Amino acid sequence: MKSTNLVLLLMVVSIAAISAQQRDTKQPVNPRVTDIWVVFKTHFDLGFTDLPENVFKRYREEMMTNALTVMEKNALLPKEKRFAWTVSGWPLQAQILGPQQTPERRTRIEHAIKNGTLAVHGLHFTTHTESLDYEDLVRGLGYSSAITRKYGLPMTISAKMTDVPAHSWVMPTLLQHAGIKFLQLGCNPASQYPRFPELFWWEGPDGSKILCNYTALYGSDIRPTENWPCKNYLAMQMTGDNHGPPSSEEIEKLLAYAAKEMPGIRIHFGTLDDFARAVLAEHPDLPTVRGDCPDTWIHGIQSNPKETKIARNIRPLESALDGLHTQMQCWGIPMASISDKLAKAYEQSLLYGEHTWGMNAEYGPRYSYGEDWKKWMDEAAAEPLPANGNYALLKNSDAHNTAIGSKRKWLHSYDEKRQYILNTNDIVSHECSQHLHLLASSINRDGKRMVVYNPLPWKRSGMIENPWKKGSYCYIKDVPSSGYLSFSPGELTAQNTVHDQQPVLSTPYFQVTFDLARGGISSLIEKSTGRQFADTTATYVIGQFLHERFSTREVDKWFNAYSRIKDGWGLNDLGKPGMIDAEKAPYLAFTPGEWKIDVAHSNVADIATLTATNPEGHAQLYSLTFTFPRQAAYVDVMWSVTAKTPDKQPEGGWLCFPFNVKAPTFTIGRPGGTVNPAKDIVPGSNRYLMAVNSGVAVTQPDKSGMALSSADAPLISLGQPGLWQYSLDYIPRVPTVFVNLYNNMWNTNFPLWQEGSWTESVRIWPVGKGSSTITDLVQHSWETRLPLLTATAEGAPGKLPSLNEGINISRPGVLITAFGENPDGEGTILRLWEQAGISGKCTVKFNDNKNVKALLPLDLRGNKKGAPVAVKNGTFTFNLNKYAPASFRLIY
Repeated sequence: MKSTNLVLLLMVVSIAAISAQQRDTKQPVNPRVTDIWVVFKTHFDLGFTDLPENVFKRYREEMMTNALTVMEKNALLPKEKRFAWTVSGWPLQAQILGPQQTPERRTRIEHAIKNGTLAVHGLHFTTHTESLDYEDLVRGLGYSSAITRKYGLPMTISAKMTDVPAHSWVMPTLLQHAGIKFLQLGCNPASQYPRFPELFWWEGPDGSKILCNYTALYGSDIRPTENWPCKNYLAMQMTGDNHGPPSSEEIEKLLAYAAKEMPGIRIHFGTLDDFARAVLAEHPDLPTVRGDCPDTWIHGIQSNPKETKIARNIRPLESALDGLHTQMQCWGIPMASISDKLAKAYEQSLLYGEHTWGMNAEYGPRYSYGEDWKKWMDEAAAEPLPANGNYALLKNSDAHNTAIGSKRKWLHSYDEKRQYILNTNDIVSHECSQHLHLLASSINRDGKRMVVYNPLPWKRSGMIENPWKKGSYCYIKDVPSSGYLSFSPGELTAQNTVHDQQPVLSTPYFQVTFDLARGGISSLIEKSTGRQFADTTATYVIGQFLHERFSTREVDKWFNAYSRIKDGWGLNDLGKPGMIDAEKAPYLAFTPGEWKIDVAHSNVADIATLTATNPEGHAQLYSLTFTFPRQAAYVDVMWSVTAKTPDKQPEGGWLCFPFNVKAPTFTIGRPGGTVNPAKDIVPGSNRYLMAVNSGVAVTQPDKSGMALSSADAPLISLGQPGLWQYSLDYIPRVPTVFVNLYNNMWNTNFPLWQEGSWTESVRIWPVGKGSSTITDLVQHSWETRLPLLTATAEGAPGKLPSLNEGINISRPGVLITAFGENPDGEGTILRLWEQAGISGKCTVKFNDNKNVKALLPLDLRGNKKGAPVAVKNGTFTFNLNKYAPASFRLIY
């Protein structure tokens, strides 16, 4: 992102004028190039330059009026000289064509869409892609495809994202399985970037390939680059953040420059699809890159740790709700449609995953530290509220903002961002609760009863809280795949609890020793094998809380390694100008030094709670809770903070997991597939900090080791804490995993401090010698992220049996990401996504044996992909590739 007062100076490609340097150097044109495809786009920020509603209003009105004026002025020109403007799917579908658009302008917009001068690419907008789950990403494709269907246009075969430097290798898989063939990615000009070739085939973990053009700036110049490998060249003409389309004069200057400097080369104005079709027709011989690209901006999502926890909790429940709704229909319970509610939930989740998280920090205390920052906060609290509390009406001018609350407006922009995922949580939580209560009410039991529902397509067991006795737990065994068990109060085992304060604990699976000086497990021995899982020589202990406060030394070292712009907005956005010097505010690594312990023993679990006696001003209270189920070999570690002290000095918090693993191999469950950081990460991407979709396994040559997954915290570092670190070649060697709890690393438009009270949890478990690391990781991680769901009811019995099975999948590690109303058309869809890296036959069994006759294969945008697959006795078998999705529409 870039400071708004510099947007015009920072256009990645100046459409208003070709630089004097380009005119004077007279560099020869690449002799390979015969055709230049000029594509115009502006970079869409959900906020950043202003509050979202003000941005949306500009897109609907001013920007569209300007674009339409140019389009209509050029309407009689030959097609290749006719201006076309490319936009993202969501702003076009939800805002530009939304209900607030005027009828007169809507008519002009629809005409432009039909004649191809207003073009939509295949993606919704720019995202922190690795922060999202699979079905969120799929639903994001639906905004563009809905437009093409509505206006009878071909499905777009191209997609574009700008600004965020790196995206997960789920993108090739996602796009190829949606029928999209070309992706253009443009990087923020100050940030480091993946060292991709200019034009290449990007291969996903499932083997899918798409053509990709990566530019180290937002776009590319009209003059072909020296090493461009094809006859057809893409001139991706980008204007800056929410700046809008170019003017007729700017376009005329561009054409005049091309005619003068590149005679004989054909210039085509058009769309990304036009370029994609032309270059693919060349059948280019290009390099293939098979690798993942962790995002160097991903730290920002933990600047909102409470809301990011909600996002990580609620996103798996979107798919779970979809499946539960459909299963209940299959079990004979009449259900009203929830498609509109689910669509809204997915939209709001996507908006939380969009890459702008508030207004540009130039409106906040960006350069204030210490007492100056506290003064700024006092001033913000004293500023008047806008009339009627409507921040969206505020104009983005310094004088106006100063008069009616600029600081409050800036703070409010972060609340608006948080509200997106709160909206998703409200919708999905409410609907899940209502559905589960109705399910419990429908079971053929009299009086009080509880239902335990398993949203995963394999049989599983797990701990639940006793709904009739708060704080008491039960261990429920063998809940059917996509099905349920039910219980009456008397069928749940009574829990008798005794307490002690001993730092040594013996459970059915582990012998445990706690370190009360560092707050964590210093020894974790597996009883059945005698293996020591804790690295007893490490600086940290298992579950230790580490708070880091950074100095100018760490910040400056990172900035000098990472930022490509060393002053001005590059320094303001990526550095921390104004920080107190390291001599006065040195680096600090803090862990509370004295912990009290209380251990609750019961027939269900042993639960040790450690409480810090002296938080030293960083918070009011820290606690750590270690739960050891008596019927399962895992440990849940929950960190809790009460009244964290807000601090604008760069800081971050971690949970530490030093494992005793020799010659470690790391397996990271990333979006798209598992990653080995020693070989699967493209140089230039983030090697120190990354988002995890499932979990992390650390194993030694005999495949034994330890694994972890967090239901709440998506970011991990391997080997060492990874804030303020950047390298082209770092490979972790130390078998320690650090889970990030919070940070305020970036200075641009993420929140600059964290405060309040919240919890975050991590589950750890042993990986057995010779086991399938990936299958084990997937199963345990998704049981962590998507727990058993419960509800109670009482009164007259219903008609359903006490237990029921839903969809069952023959192979472990296959997720059901959608089972419900088709978001792209009629009928019911089933979408699976392979996670365990296994290719081959997959058998799916429905519990609704009589009704489903066949399944029609679809791509990820709902288009027919092949011949129907027969369903016999409720069962069908098909080939499912490793890490690949498979979508079907049910035929009854």
